[in-house]
Amino acid sequence: MCANGKLIDILIRIFAVIRSARRCAGAILLCGTMVWITAAGTATADTSYTLTHQEIERRYELHLPPDPAAPTPKALVVSLHGKGQSIEGIRRWLRFEPVADREGFAIAYPEALDGRWSYGRPTVDPMPRVGDRPADDVGFIAAIITELVSQGIADADRVYVAGASRGGLMTFTIACALSEQIAAAAPLITGMTDLQRDDCRPALPVPLLVLAGTSDFVQRYDGWLLRHGRLLSVPETMEYWRNLHGCTGQKSAPLPHLNPFDRTGVGVVRWTGCRSNDEPLRLYRIFGGGHTLPSLAPAKPGPPGKFGRRNRDIETAEVLWAFFRDRRLAR
Repeated sequence: MCANGKLIDILIRIFAVIRSARRCAGAILLCGTMVWITAAGTATADTSYTLTHQEIERRYELHLPPDPAAPTPKALVVSLHGKGQSIEGIRRWLRFEPVADREGFAIAYPEALDGRWSYGRPTVDPMPRVGDRPADDVGFIAAIITELVSQGIADADRVYVAGASRGGLMTFTIACALSEQIAAAAPLITGMTDLQRDDCRPALPVPLLVLAGTSDFVQRYDGWLLRHGRLLSVPETMEYWRNLHGCTGQKSAPLPHLNPFDRTGVGVVRWTGCRSNDEPLRLYRIFGGGHTLPSLAPAKPGPPGKFGRRNRDIETAEVLWAFFRDRRLAR
């Protein structure tokens, strides 16, 4: 038994060396960034990049569709994770990659410092810092976009941002600060803060899709008074963006209810009479939905978890891409 155990241990070490060698063979140096590329023949082309920003290394992952004949540069979705959530967590939660592989667009997954995006003036706890300075996450995300455009990977006219929870707050900030680089944005399961609203000075009003649950008790649909400011309600948030877009009317309709065991529903509000005349503002209101993203995937058995009920009438990633797909950067 002892000899067999040693043999098994040796075989495990050999396989580990082979696996490591295969990974190293796929490593390239690109613009001073070490990039690990998956072995040929895998279902996707995924890379992990680092770039230097504020004199420290920041990381993001890039997902490319597997079809080598797909046109380049591609549309790019920047996907922002929630507070304390990993890149892998937002990948599982948002389920964007099957849509990207089918439609031929790229996804960038930036990583926040300490799992917390620095989205502006704080309403509760201080924002992450780099030394004695606030973390510049707007600059970090802008640098990612610039790098991918300059490398011919991303189409500068088709860059979109989507984020959930604290990533949704960061998405509002990006829509305000990078309006000349972003063709559309989708902040999910949160409204803006009053400080974000006061600081928002977009050069152009960005088309916006907002998705929020009326029974969300984390980022409350009706807003909340905080230590240093206020989380705006989702209707207040939409009213701010309605004014930016100059919309004069709205229409709403419920979506079909697909699952009799699902105790939530979806209503879609579209704003009309806007200056751009293309319905640039949309709200998916999840009645009874919690701090979750709707998905057609089967629900786990048992009562709702701590984040509340998840709607099963729509697939969030499909809804976002349908909104993003035909939008180009306004110039």
